Amino acid sequence: MIWLPLKDERGSDISPHPWCIKCGVVKNISADKAKRMGYWTDVLSRISKQFKITQAQKRLVVKELEAYDGFDDVYSMTLNAQQKIFVNAVKKHFNLMEQTICSFL
Repeated sequence: MIWLPLKDERGSDISPHPWCIKCGVVKNISADKAKRMGYWTDVLSRISKQFKITQAQKRLVVKELEAYDGFDDVYSMTLNAQQKIFVNAVKKHFNLMEQTICSFL
């Protein structure tokens, strides 16, 4: 365990954080927990049903998410960071507005 500051509104508290002895990544213990890839593919499916997105387009988004280093790493990634990556990938391939994409999250 490593003692690090907590990410909250006070910013003055510290707490022990577990870390990986192989790579040194410190575990995210905040309330902003990352989601597994299945969650994002489910959101992608809901979007595709609403806007008639092709399988090829969905595949391109999933490949881009998988190519992003650490996207599926719930140990160190935050949900907020995942949402930004997901929204950018969907905007790039589906040509939808950010507010529309965020309404599915």
